[in-house]
Amino acid sequence: MIRLRVLLLLYREIYPFTVFTSLLIWLVSGSPMLSSAHFLSFAASFFWIRLICQALIWFLFRSTRRQGFVFFHHFGFSETELAVYTYLFDLIFFCIWIYLISQIL
Repeated sequence: MIRLRVLLLLYREIYPFTVFTSLLIWLVSGSPMLSSAHFLSFAASFFWIRLICQALIWFLFRSTRRQGFVFFHHFGFSETELAVYTYLFDLIFFCIWIYLISQIL
């Protein structure tokens, strides 16, 4: 449970950039909902575009916060694990966002 809280601390620092990127990709692609005919093609392309954007965001974050990773290493996280977990958090939250928007509209 402590490791999850530590990951959420990191995600809290990086989420404005990742959420903005995800929403921008979604809006540029026409805001597809779950019931859209082209949602599966959007999901596949979103995954890859978002992965590239995440790598860029992570590179910029890592280059500006090099000393900040000592805290996370203390809890047994490598930089690769941190990058993967933040990407997974973002995907989970974005999937929840798409589901809720699809249910509302």
